[in-house]
Amino acid sequence: MPQVAIRRARPGDALAIRALLSELGYTPVPRDAAETVTQVIRHPEAAVFVAVEGLEVIGYVAMSHRPQARLGGMLASIDELVVASKVRSQKIGTQLLDAAVAHARSLRCRRVELHTSRTRESYQRRFYADRGFTEVDSAVMRIDL
Repeated sequence: MPQVAIRRARPGDALAIRALLSELGYTPVPRDAAETVTQVIRHPEAAVFVAVEGLEVIGYVAMSHRPQARLGGMLASIDELVVASKVRSQKIGTQLLDAAVAHARSLRCRRVELHTSRTRESYQRRFYADRGFTEVDSAVMRIDL
């Protein structure tokens, strides 16, 4: 198992994070994605954690948090979680998820939620379910602008 450290992301990590986006299946990755990653890293209602082996970023989790009236408190959302394919199944995703959940607790969030596709390999092997997340009956509705 590699020696992996989990830390808060820095703007200098943006290009490495951008490269990992394609491993989530988002292709083509927009040209300005690294700039947007930097904005997310700096955003006061977001937190990005990276897994690093030596100097290489091998995974990341991005979460956002905001007050939500119906909860009477803060809600955190896991927006993205990816580990480089060459180092998957080595508990790195669990470490990243644990960092995000710990951060949500530190913010006194009442809930952490995420959206994933049932066709994703992580869903198929129950990655989130095995870590305490429960599936709820909901539908994702969107308008692309």
